Amino acid sequence: MTTDARTTQPSHRRSVIGPTQTPKLLLTPEEAAAILSIGRTRVYELMGSGDLTSVRIGISRRIPRAAVESFVSRLLLDARVHTDAVDDLMERPLP
Repeated sequence: MTTDARTTQPSHRRSVIGPTQTPKLLLTPEEAAAILSIGRTRVYELMGSGDLTSVRIGISRRIPRAAVESFVSRLLLDARVHTDAVDDLMERPLP
């Protein structure tokens, strides 16, 4: 476990709120993983597949907060579409 030099908190537990108490616009993969309750490796997989948009700043990768929100919205939409399809199948009479 690493510790951020600016805080005494472990780096994986840093807040995604900036010093002015406004939400950060760009998140590290670790911060995005914490928000999504998934592992860091999975975040990198999602970035690699294009499912989670990221930007490069120098050699670092950052994920726009809006991209995380958009990803969750797509997951919810996919879940609704799947649920509606299952409901339609369940309502059909058996042959």
